Amino acid sequence: MNGKFIGTGTMGSVKKANTSILIDNILFDCGMGTIKQLEKLGNRVKDLDYVVISHFHADHFFDLPNLIIGKKIRKELDKKIYIVGPTGIKQKTYDMMILSFGDLGSLEDYANIEFIELEPNTKFNFNEYTLTTYELKHGNATPNFGYLLEKENKVIGYTGDSTLCDNFYKMCEKANYMIVDTCMQNESNPAHIGLSDLLAITDNYMNCKFYSVHRSDYEVPNTDKVLFPNDGDTFDIN
Repeated sequence: MNGKFIGTGTMGSVKKANTSILIDNILFDCGMGTIKQLEKLGNRVKDLDYVVISHFHADHFFDLPNLIIGKKIRKELDKKIYIVGPTGIKQKTYDMMILSFGDLGSLEDYANIEFIELEPNTKFNFNEYTLTTYELKHGNATPNFGYLLEKENKVIGYTGDSTLCDNFYKMCEKANYMIVDTCMQNESNPAHIGLSDLLAITDNYMNCKFYSVHRSDYEVPNTDKVLFPNDGDTFDIN
């Protein structure tokens, strides 16, 4: 698997785009500005197979209308894109489309997309991948999923937004790589993991490498166990 950090920041970051991760042709989260950022970094919507949404906050799914409209305008309709997320992703997307572009009828027909709604603690198999959902804690946001993506016995985890919780630890136990929300530079709060807390627990997961994303505009050096990627950085999962 090959990965690219499309964005590594929070909604309030000045220097970083909203957090979004591309793994092969699977895009994790699609917040405001993600589609332009994706294209700026040399990737194209038409090459995506799946867009996986973690939760229904603006900086994680509000750019889906731009993805859909752009697909239509560019006549990139031969290839279907699957939009995957917690139950409610289809209705939420329809509501956004009506608000921003009016009622376009069936989005499935309009832009050749398909919605796949997932429940907590379930596995979704597609092509050579297995995607597993984990219900995580992010303040009062529900549903709120983290994901493990597995291919050929390599496992990468993506938390979306989360504070420390039992399912986060379960993901760390199973993953070779974890892409983690560290919005807070110091201690965790009820919505986000603090960097100091993440640094304190990494030695408990010797087989896992951690990437810190969803960062505010703070800068810290890489450690042996936690890396701090910038927008556009790539990584290999091998």
